[in-house]
Amino acid sequence: MLFTRRGKARRFRELAVPHLTFLYNVALKYTGSQFDAEDMVQETFCIALEKFDQLRDENKCKAWLFSILRSIYLRRLEKIGRNPILDPQDGVSYGDSLGQAATMIDPETALQQKLESWHVQKLLDRLPEKYKSPILLHYMEEMSYQEISDAMDLPIGTVMSRLARGREMLKTLLLRASLREASSQKVVDLNRTRERGFD
Repeated sequence: MLFTRRGKARRFRELAVPHLTFLYNVALKYTGSQFDAEDMVQETFCIALEKFDQLRDENKCKAWLFSILRSIYLRRLEKIGRNPILDPQDGVSYGDSLGQAATMIDPETALQQKLESWHVQKLLDRLPEKYKSPILLHYMEEMSYQEISDAMDLPIGTVMSRLARGREMLKTLLLRASLREASSQKVVDLNRTRERGFD
């Protein structure tokens, strides 16, 4: 797209500003910090304005902006040496623990509650980025498979498989956390019972 400088800035505002809240929400979920989220969105907008001529399809502006934001996030992770990895094979598996988890939160229900709790956010941070991003976009930002496909430059089948894999990994993490919480509560209850016995 060829624009005059003033026309470019105006057209950029028209196309990009409507996605500001979306970008901020994603950045906040990536970083967990209001300051870092604002910084990432500002950097996204600076880069996007500079490279606005590279936007080929105005209808895909949201996906284009997300891809810039995601690149910034990945660079930051690389810079600080943080690469969240979850080995789904270690510890308690989801299938093996269903009987023990009957009284605990249902991981699928927790996921369907749009991952809004701080606890789930912390667990989500443990997922590798390639699973975390599709889950954030689909469940929290309510993007369709096609929109995620465009935003992440992935085939729809890959988006669907990463969502499924990410859900399973998150279920495992939720189950482990629930088991630890239940175990901790039993210890607290046992200690209280012992204390009462000595009164």
